[in-house]
Amino acid sequence: MVSASRSKVSVLVVEDDALTRELLTQLLCAGGFDVIAVPAGDRALLILCHLGEEIDWLVSKVSLPGLVCGWILADEYHEHHPNRPVLLLSDLDPAEKPSANAVFIPPLAPMRVLEVLQALKSPEPAQVLAFPITKAA
Repeated sequence: MVSASRSKVSVLVVEDDALTRELLTQLLCAGGFDVIAVPAGDRALLILCHLGEEIDWLVSKVSLPGLVCGWILADEYHEHHPNRPVLLLSDLDPAEKPSANAVFIPPLAPMRVLEVLQALKSPEPAQVLAFPITKAA
């Protein structure tokens, strides 16, 4: 997943709340990830179009301002990287979630985002993806 020329896993974080975005950025950087963080889906879509091969994982809030929401970003990302997980920050009821190809984490659980991404870097990430995470503490 990470090319030989890059030593860190890169994560695109899409979160419109500035404090949450900054907290996620600091946590993930401290956890050893390279982070690109943006406040809106349209900016994230541009980054995916230009740097898609350099983005290892996507972490996005589902509900974003503007025309591009987290679902659209997840679909675009999976179109080019079908085997890579997407972490969606959402409080939606499990029955309302149209995508089974994502891990769901409540938006106010940034430590859980770090835990899941660190687990995905492990030799056996399938354990994390074996079940969608709908409610995490």
